[in-house]
Amino acid sequence: MSSAETVTPFVEGLLQQQVVIVTGAGQPIANAIARRLGRAGARLALVFLPEHEQEATTLAKALGAELAMACELADPLAVGAVVRRVTTELGGIDLLVNASLSREPGRLCDLAPEQWKSLLERQLSGTAWFCKEVIRPMMRKRSGRILNLLDVGPGGASRVAAEGVFAMTRSLANEVARQGISVNTLAVHLLAEEAEQLPPAQRERLGGELGPLGRPGSPEEIAEAALFLLSSAANLTTGQRLSATGGLW
Repeated sequence: MSSAETVTPFVEGLLQQQVVIVTGAGQPIANAIARRLGRAGARLALVFLPEHEQEATTLAKALGAELAMACELADPLAVGAVVRRVTTELGGIDLLVNASLSREPGRLCDLAPEQWKSLLERQLSGTAWFCKEVIRPMMRKRSGRILNLLDVGPGGASRVAAEGVFAMTRSLANEVARQGISVNTLAVHLLAEEAEQLPPAQRERLGGELGPLGRPGSPEEIAEAALFLLSSAANLTTGQRLSATGGLW
């Protein structure tokens, strides 16, 4: 199936009036997820890295997002302030999507120390801080859904962070399941436009790593998988890893 044949399997209004935080606004996958959840009726609170302000604010206006906030994900105090604002102004939090991705497609041995530190603090620690903060308001309602994206594209540091996020997700899911909160992960690979920006040698290696479908996925296809995990269709799903990578493991 090509990306042009993508269908919309869920009815509109599936997430009617549910408050969702989507991190990574201004990035292609996060943008597609925000658009899809908005069409499903969710009330959007978009969070973006400072360097993505222009793209994120444009998206927020286009979608009618109720909040759009800059946040340095590596700063737990900043994350706490964002979650408190959403809770206060929108009356609670039903869904969290940690969709911010720190793409580092190079080899682990070539990574500069500052790149390693930034990726782990934003991707792994930032995901943990947001999970930690939203758990409190979700536990008060005894309901909630958390979705953490895993970057399983080429790049040693990205894979390290992804495995850390998955391990954290499994642990957290076990801790909060009895309080009506599900926590899952969605694995994603490079998009076609991201693959085109790789150096020629890396792009050539990637050609043999596209999986059974033989093509990268589109942001819209990934957003459909995210909607499933955030909906009542996934009531019996927690602590799991769904792959939206075209069959790559």
